[in-house]
Amino acid sequence: MINFLNFQFDVEQGLLSQEQQFVSLNHTQIQLLTLLISEPARVFSKEEILAAVWQHKVVSEQVIFQNISQLRALLGESAIRTFPKKGYQWNIPLEDIGNVHSITEPESASIELTSARPATNKIKVKLSNATSLSGEHKSASYKKRSYNSFVYAGVILCISLFFIIYISASSVFNGKHFVDSQFDSLFLPLTLQGNKKLAQETEQLNQLLISEFNIPSNKLERVNEGQFFNSPYMTYHTLQKDNTALLFSGTLYKNYNEATKLFQPYMFELLIQGYERQWVSYLYAQDMTELSVKVIEQMRILSNSRYFIQQQSANVSAELVLLNGQFPQNLSVLQKLAERFIDEDKFDAADGYIEQLLTLSTERQHALYYAYGKWLKGALFATKGEQALALALYEQANTLFSDTLLYGLQSEVNKSLADLAHDNRDYDKVKAYLYAAASLARLARKPVQEIQAYTLLSIKARKFGFDKASYDHLYQAKTLLAEYELDGSHYMLPFYHFALFASTTEEKQHFFHEVLRMPVTPDNEWVFFSAVEALSKLYLRENNFRSAKTVIEQVKKPALKAYLDAQYYQANGDVSLAILSAQDAFNFSRTQHTLWLSLNSALLLLELANTTHNIEVSEYRVFIESNANLSWLQRRQARLAQVGIAVPAL
Repeated sequence: MINFLNFQFDVEQGLLSQEQQFVSLNHTQIQLLTLLISEPARVFSKEEILAAVWQHKVVSEQVIFQNISQLRALLGESAIRTFPKKGYQWNIPLEDIGNVHSITEPESASIELTSARPATNKIKVKLSNATSLSGEHKSASYKKRSYNSFVYAGVILCISLFFIIYISASSVFNGKHFVDSQFDSLFLPLTLQGNKKLAQETEQLNQLLISEFNIPSNKLERVNEGQFFNSPYMTYHTLQKDNTALLFSGTLYKNYNEATKLFQPYMFELLIQGYERQWVSYLYAQDMTELSVKVIEQMRILSNSRYFIQQQSANVSAELVLLNGQFPQNLSVLQKLAERFIDEDKFDAADGYIEQLLTLSTERQHALYYAYGKWLKGALFATKGEQALALALYEQANTLFSDTLLYGLQSEVNKSLADLAHDNRDYDKVKAYLYAAASLARLARKPVQEIQAYTLLSIKARKFGFDKASYDHLYQAKTLLAEYELDGSHYMLPFYHFALFASTTEEKQHFFHEVLRMPVTPDNEWVFFSAVEALSKLYLRENNFRSAKTVIEQVKKPALKAYLDAQYYQANGDVSLAILSAQDAFNFSRTQHTLWLSLNSALLLLELANTTHNIEVSEYRVFIESNANLSWLQRRQARLAQVGIAVPAL
């Protein structure tokens, strides 16, 4: 076993893990990683890498670059060093933490791996089917290896023939597969969710896609396309118990854009759900045949990406960058990248992707993505505090979306406009925008968006001091949840705010416990954690440490759990354990690129330092000053003042 940073690499099994969680690598990545760590001091040329990893197959140098980029995305940019016109070199200290054996037969070519530690520490690593680069291991065993290779080739050929026959047979029953995909693609047939006048086209598109993709036959009678759009994560995990497939469906619309409707009369909203997250693409087409081809191509692209199964934020971003590198003109990839980098406050990168989206959508006369680009540009300016520019762009996007009659997207833009009105302390406009958002969502048959509009209106009313209106809007959201028969995951946010708004401790505890009873999804996970934190604090104020600990134990993620443990020990008077837990939270969250938790942990450590001198605080102070945005600082101004950090004025 080889250890580097917080990774462990089992060379014998070809398995990479990080903090006891398996990191998925394909065969090529395993071979490349094994090669690079076999001689960490060596600069491997592109020719040597091609010979060792691809066995002299005809592949381009771009393939090497892509696989190097994928390893860097997983391990960190500094893991592999590039020497221009020379090659690549491993760049992280290595440590042998256990017995490492060959990953192939004993006759395989052997290469000594010298760790970055003293010369006495050497690790034996063997590359699968790789020719020795130094030429020192050629011997009389060559014939034996050749014979073994011939036998292995025969076995592999038989296995390959078996799978070809199996897949061919199964495709008659279940549909076709992408030969090179990492995930199977499961198609949930369309209903008439969008437009009942398109019944004939919907049926035609269903038949075209059913002929190409598997259908999730198990439990299919329990779900339909409408349920999938309302709860894609819950539907996926009802039909699919592991991460080996992507589930997709869509809604077919008439294209009402005047400039394009004559030659592209149809628009399709494609929704794809994977094990961890979802994806939405918007496709225009002349007829159902062309549309099915576009859907198939989009699924081919995404079924080869690990975007849907990544858990760490940095890896998700890296997957999107890789997709953009491979498909630079894919509009939905550009949209995703821009949204992600806005969320990460990487404004220059986000702006670059938005400009590409606007340029390409103009060239292709893709009215929807052009409007989307305007909306994203507005969001970028809003995040940077440039409200006048944001308002102008939001209004442009609102007008453009209204021309396409895509009320669901127009509803979301109205929510963005409501946020700007809230910043300007204009409650009347907040109400107008959010009522419009709710109405547009209902027209679009998007019940989740409608309920979110009323929930947001409730939150805004509370912040403006209109308590009765706040409760009224929240009860409206709860009523709609029952009317639309949505699953429990959608109840979490309203229950959370019922708890926040409650006047007594008993009421608060009741609603927080209701939150914790609901299913957790990626969309509401932050609500679950916030409820656990708030409820545990209520118990800690009552010195009910046992109940607080029971609630905290429901959180399974190490960084979040460590942060809550730190608060628990702080309330319990155990400063030493509180510091250790807060440091764990700080370090875990940094390795996972969870900035908000890193900042919260750093602030907690500064507060704990006020009660003891056994902690060095400069690192945490510098981290906050270097990474916190103005919004985070403003919300914690009083606490920051207590630890000597001044917050700049707005």
